[in-house]
Formats: sequence, structure tokens, C-alpha cells
Amino acid sequence: MSLLRYDPDFYEEGADAMSAQLPVFPVGDVESRRTRIEEFIRGAGGLSPLPENVTKQVHHAQAQDGYQVQILHFQTTSVASAPGPAIVHIHGGGYTCSNAGDYSPTLGSYVSETGVPMLSIDYRLAPEHRFPVPLEDCWSALLWIQAHAAELNIDLSRLAIMGESAGGGLAAAIALLARDRKINPPLAKQILIYPMLDDRTVKDHTGGLAVFGIEDVLTGWAAYLGDIYNTDRVTPYAAPGRLQDVTGLPPLYLDCGGLDMFAPENISYANRFIEANIPVDLHIYEGVPHAFQRFAPRSQVVKRAFANRLAAYLAL
Repeated sequence: MSLLRYDPDFYEEGADAMSAQLPVFPVGDVESRRTRIEEFIRGAGGLSPLPENVTKQVHHAQAQDGYQVQILHFQTTSVASAPGPAIVHIHGGGYTCSNAGDYSPTLGSYVSETGVPMLSIDYRLAPEHRFPVPLEDCWSALLWIQAHAAELNIDLSRLAIMGESAGGGLAAAIALLARDRKINPPLAKQILIYPMLDDRTVKDHTGGLAVFGIEDVLTGWAAYLGDIYNTDRVTPYAAPGRLQDVTGLPPLYLDCGGLDMFAPENISYANRFIEANIPVDLHIYEGVPHAFQRFAPRSQVVKRAFANRLAAYLAL
């Protein structure tokens, strides 16, 4: 008999929202997963407006193939007089779904609470655009932000990379690219929220409580990696969970639910940083699944996670 259970306070608020994630779609059915995200947003009454003290601008960075990568820039209405910290954000969606705009309410709340600007990248999605296209879109956006740091009022020594789920995997890969391509100054921190890191994850340890289940994981990796999926041609740039040498990478903040499919790979990844004497701020929240704040935003565990994330942003 499994001892795994949802956190009671979380479940009381989030049960209906989690049940809306059913049925489980077959592996490879990307379109149904995209439709469900759109329906989830509509069912919640659409996207919430930004806080009154937060503005949004749109920038564009040119990718290597000429594509214009959109960057959503969130900042407070009271702009600091001197350059300060900023966070480059990469949205989640299993490498196949969602967009930067879907994350506007959450990012707006973060910016409103901390005053730290966030620049969110609208990278191209798989399977229409497989690895390395989404990663290189994010890299092009980062280079654009670096090149325009003065007009964006950013202190590049206090620039962090951040992402949720697949966006967390891309953020980890960007941190690796920044190390290997010797970006200067180096990134100050990587902030990974339940990141999707390892294509070798094939087992559900959650007893079916993950919400984002093994079918979703397999769908995302197959869409993103294409012909190299399940081969030794998958590099750490494609799946950072395969990385062994973390030397020279920036300090790590990572949080994840204990009922998340990615919890084992997330803990393993963080352990490599600990063993390499790189600062790590790791939070595993018992009794909650993947993307837990979507389902019960008023629960105590979500409030704790939100506070810990704000502290990580303010520490830049």
C-alpha cells in the first residue's frame, strides 16, 4: 500500500482543478495537450491583468535563421535610477505547449512583489521546431538582452536565468551554454522550478498522483528530441540531466513537488552542485504534484513556495 498522499490543504483547494487534467492523453498527442492548456486558461476566466504597478513591453531578438524571437519585458512603473538585477525567464509546457504570454500573471506578481524585472522568451515549440531550435532561440534572446543591458537598465553581473518545467530544462541548458561559450560576465544564478531535465525518466514513482504523468513526459521528450530520442546522441545541451561536470555553473535555486515526476532527477541534479561546492538552495514540497501552484494558489504550500522564490529573486 502506497504511503503517498496529497497535502490535505492543497488537495482541498486543488482537487477540481487537478481533475480537469483528465483524461490522460496517449503518448504523442501534442494537439490535445495544447487544447487542454487553452481550455484551462479559459475555464479560469482568462489571464488575470497585470498588477497596477507593472508594465509590459515587447522586444525582439533575431535568431540564427532570421526568426524574430519575441521577449516580453515586465518591470515596475517606478524604474530604478541605477542598473539593477534582472531575470531572463523561459516558460514551461513540455517543450510543446504554451507561450510567454500565458505566464504574464505569475511574472507580473513576481515583479510587483520584488521590483526585479523579468524578460520572458517566446521560443519556438516542438515538434514543429525540434532541438536545438528552441534552445538557440533562448540563446539569441539572452545575447540580445546582454547587448541592450544599458538601455534596459540591467547590471549584467546580477542577471539570472529562470524557467519552469521544460523552461527549467532550457534554462539549465542556457546556463551550460553560457559557461561553455564563455559569456561575460557569467550568469549570477539559475532558478529552476520543477525543471524537466532528463530524457531517461521513464518511471512514475508517484503512484499516479503526478498530474503531469509519464505519458506527458514521453510525449515532450519525443517531440523535442526527434530522431535522437533514446540514443546516445542526446547531449547535456538537449537534456541537462545527463550533465556530469557542473564545474563553473552558477549557483542553483531549485524547487519541486515531492509528487512530481521530475523530483528524482531534480534531486540528483542538485546533488551534483552540492558535491561540486556550488551554492544550492533546494526545496522539495511534500504532497504536491507538478505545477502545483496552478491548482491551489491559496494553499499554504504554494504560499511557502512563492515566498522562497521571491527570496531567491531578491538575493540577486
